[in-house]
Amino acid sequence: MSTWGKGNVFVNGFNIGRYFSVGPTHTLYVPAPLLSQGANEILVFELFSPSSEIIFTDTPILDNP
Repeated sequence: MSTWGKGNVFVNGFNIGRYFSVGPTHTLYVPAPLLSQGANEILVFELFSPSSEIIFTDTPILDNP
């Protein structure tokens, strides 16, 4: 979520977390039980200006302290 400003992300109606571009966390974790086979709904509530893409990864992106 490093290209996004500040906001919340919901997956299938569950709030999976907040994000903020200044860090330290630039990834959010989605537990497998929240996902269903087939289509899943991702809702991003952006407070500033939205980005045009979401990047999916299996490795967390964290800033160094």
